Amino acid sequence: MKAKYYIPVLLVLGVLLVGFIVIKTTATNKKEPFTTSVYSTNTGFGYSISYNKVLLIKQDHIPSIQKNQSFCTEQDAQAVANLVLEKLYKKVNPSVSPLELKKLGIKINCIN
Repeated sequence: MKAKYYIPVLLVLGVLLVGFIVIKTTATNKKEPFTTSVYSTNTGFGYSISYNKVLLIKQDHIPSIQKNQSFCTEQDAQAVANLVLEKLYKKVNPSVSPLELKKLGIKINCIN
């Protein structure tokens, strides 16, 4: 290959390499805007949902039941948080019904 072709070929390869790095970095650094967290309460567990690190929902009690009862397990709190998160991504009302709690198998009475 002649010397006059080295510089244009190196420039093209350099541009391709930089483009690849930018695309790869953007794809791997893409973070989900919503995050969930399960935490302990005095009587069980609750969950929170944040959007871009800003707290949107802090749920200390099981939603849509008559009494102020915390979730019995971390798994129950996470299951409801995941349901609410799914609704937020679909841009629908994130409220949770008693039927949805039943379908998820959420324990309402922590003694049993």
